[in-house]
Amino acid sequence: MSRSSQCVFRMLGAASFLILFLLAIALAGVADAETVSLRSGNAPIGSPDPQINMLLGSGGTPLSAASFTSADFAAACSSRPAIVINPHPAWLQQLACDPQAQWIGTDPFGTPATALYCQAFDVQTCCIQKAFMTFCWSGDDAIGDGIYGGPNLDGVYLNGVAVTPSINTGSYAVQTVAGPTDVAALIHCGTNYLQVYNRDAAFVVSGIIYSMTIDISDCTVPSEAQSFGAIKTLYR
Repeated sequence: MSRSSQCVFRMLGAASFLILFLLAIALAGVADAETVSLRSGNAPIGSPDPQINMLLGSGGTPLSAASFTSADFAAACSSRPAIVINPHPAWLQQLACDPQAQWIGTDPFGTPATALYCQAFDVQTCCIQKAFMTFCWSGDDAIGDGIYGGPNLDGVYLNGVAVTPSINTGSYAVQTVAGPTDVAALIHCGTNYLQVYNRDAAFVVSGIIYSMTIDISDCTVPSEAQSFGAIKTLYR
C-alpha cells in the first residue's frame, strides 16, 4: 500500500473515532427520566381508597389552631382511609387533566369535615437533578386555610414540607392547575408522601378531587472518555 493510501486510511480512521468520541460525550449527558402519577379515588364509589389515609377534623373550622407538625403529617399517613364518594351536583364532575380521578371525602356521604389527606408514593431515581410537579384539583371548600382563616395557608405538601410557591384555595366548580414547580429538594429515593389539606368552611358538604404528576430527571453522568488531543496521538 502506498504512503498516500495509508494516509487516507488513517484520516478516515481518525474521523470515525472522532464521531464515536463525540457521540459518547453526548450520551453521557443524557439523563434517565421517571414520572410519578397520583390521583384521588382509587376504588369504586363508596369504598375506602386503598392509597389515601386522612387525619380527620371538624366541619367549618381549621384542622389545627397551630401550624402543622411532623406528628400531624404522620397521623394523616397512618390513620383511617379516605372514602371515594359521588360528586355533589354543584361540584365539577371530573378533572380534565385526569378523567380517572374521583372525589374523596371523610365518609360515603360527603359530610362536612376538614381533613389532611396523605398518599404514599415511591421514587426509583436516587440521584435527582430536577423534579417538576404539576398538581390539579377541585375542592369543597378549598385547599389550605387561605381565605377562610387559620394558621395553615398551604394546601399541598411533600414529606411534610409545603410546596413553594404555595398551592392553595381553588374551587369546587372548576379545575385549578398549579405548576410545573421544581420539587427536587422535597423528594428522595424511596418512599415519599403527598399531603393535601382540604378545608371545610360552609359546613354543608366537603370533598376533594386531585391529580398529580412529578417528572424526574436523573443526574447526568460525567464522561470518562479521553480528551480529543490524546486520541489524536493514536493516529499520528
